Amino acid sequence: MVTFLRNCMYNILGLTTYLRLVSMLYITGIRCGLWKSKYPELYFLKHIVKHGDTCIDIGANLGYYSTQLASIVGATGNVFAVEPIPLFGDIWKKNCKPKTYKQLTLFPYALGAKTDKVQMGIPVSNGRVHHGMTKIASTAQEQYLHFFDVTMRNPDELFSDIQQLAFIKCDVEGYESEVFRNFTTTIQKFKPIIQTELSGAENRTNVIQLLESMGYTTNVLRNNTLVPVQIIEALELSQDFYFVPNKE
Repeated sequence: MVTFLRNCMYNILGLTTYLRLVSMLYITGIRCGLWKSKYPELYFLKHIVKHGDTCIDIGANLGYYSTQLASIVGATGNVFAVEPIPLFGDIWKKNCKPKTYKQLTLFPYALGAKTDKVQMGIPVSNGRVHHGMTKIASTAQEQYLHFFDVTMRNPDELFSDIQQLAFIKCDVEGYESEVFRNFTTTIQKFKPIIQTELSGAENRTNVIQLLESMGYTTNVLRNNTLVPVQIIEALELSQDFYFVPNKE
């Protein structure tokens, strides 16, 4: 029923208006605490991010994490959002109004090994638009509603001037290993807590091995508590992972 209603809204409103409306409803729901059971990760942010922190939101999409992080870090903090899709960036800017969120900055890039042009697409599955799963279009087997040519930047180069970094959230639909292996200088320097989705066994294994070799432990969120997991268990899970630097 929910999928049917979403498809009806999309067909009536068109993609841009549909995404604008849905994102406003989600952000309002987040503020009101309506999504605590469905998205506990959003509400756990206040336990790992504090006032004045600097955070990076990679794969910012329509601004759900960006607005939540901005409300936590306050006027003395910074949230750098990375979102390469122009359509999403425009909606992000409307949801993250400068007068309300002066601490937010948008970087309109994909992240990878070098400065380049890449094609990204909004996937469609069973007639449903999956805007939250937008990714680099790398397989002919998938169907896409729209394609976008975007600029790719190296994350270590892009954020070479930041003075502090407490938290990274990364959701780039299976491209996380490419992002993190080109972000090692910054991560080693600041040792931020990292929250990330890791779809695909190879991608997940590569990221876990990389970050654990850099002095991180792999954790998942259970009952509002971070619980360490071994890589064998992690490969069987379907949830966000939290990488916490080991205490020296």
